[in-house]
Amino acid sequence: MSPQHAYYCAHSAGKRIKKSPRWDNEEGVAATVGTIMALLVFLTFMGLFTNQFVPVWMSDNESTHMSTAIQQFVTLKSQIDISISHNANTRVAPTPVFVPITLSASGIPVFAGPTAGVLGFSPEAIGTRPSLNITYTYKSNTSGTEYTYALNSTNDGHTGGDLDLYCPNRYYVEQHLTYEAGAIILNQTDGEFIIAGPQILIRNMGTAATPNLVMMLTQISLEGTNKTVGGVGSKGVNADLVYAETKTYENAYGEDGDQATLGDDVVLQVTSKHGIAWENYFNRTFTSLFNLTYGTNFEISKTEVTLAVKTLNYWILTLTIHNVTVLDHTRAVVSMSVGELGV
Repeated sequence: MSPQHAYYCAHSAGKRIKKSPRWDNEEGVAATVGTIMALLVFLTFMGLFTNQFVPVWMSDNESTHMSTAIQQFVTLKSQIDISISHNANTRVAPTPVFVPITLSASGIPVFAGPTAGVLGFSPEAIGTRPSLNITYTYKSNTSGTEYTYALNSTNDGHTGGDLDLYCPNRYYVEQHLTYEAGAIILNQTDGEFIIAGPQILIRNMGTAATPNLVMMLTQISLEGTNKTVGGVGSKGVNADLVYAETKTYENAYGEDGDQATLGDDVVLQVTSKHGIAWENYFNRTFTSLFNLTYGTNFEISKTEVTLAVKTLNYWILTLTIHNVTVLDHTRAVVSMSVGELGV
């Protein structure tokens, strides 16, 4: 190449490109790598927290909420039962009942929101569920004349209505908590059972061979406006006792007027989505608490009514109690409403 063009010579330093001195700074590389590693460690712990600790934490929150809701339903039932017991056949004004019901389980700030719930109230009405009917055939002690005492849909004497809390838990078991016919029922995926039963008591004043049963039963009707509320927080449930009265029916004659045996049959018919829970409750209570024998002192039969929508299926359960000589029957009507706290 001509000397005049030394600018293009391989050994010329006229326009040589020099490497930036920053490229040889190892401290900058170490800071970048350290930042990336710190982010990886943070993301690892964040993933561990969200995948392991959040589900456990939320499951505990939802479990705690269910325990709180059960306690609130039991409080509502207890206060209604006490009002009925104090008011039957008296002129004392009943005490208004107010119980807050917590709809939702608390969440975890930033990581998980609260689990909302739905609270629905359905009053009694003809042809609706749930309902409880009672029939008792008794005969006069003096004349032996037969009378039939019935509270059912034919004479507008049946009882019904329910209060239901639906908790669609995301981490704990999905559950329904229901107050119907004076009982509290817990329903979940793997089964259902009655937590607290209605006001019922049976005593055998005779012997096992010659039973002489005295039965006490309270039927509760819920009236009001059909309403459903959902969301988070708490809602108030108001319950006011409208009517309560106890009547006693005696039967010294056996079936078909036979004086060799005592009493006659009391038939309870429960129409409810929770027929299995009612059957298990009656079996367990009558045998273990009342010392009665299935097939001798009482029988249970049930029929499932299936509909096009599976969630609307229900049971018709019939409980027959033999040799009942005295029936103390209390009929109560409770006005219930659901609204905001303080309303």
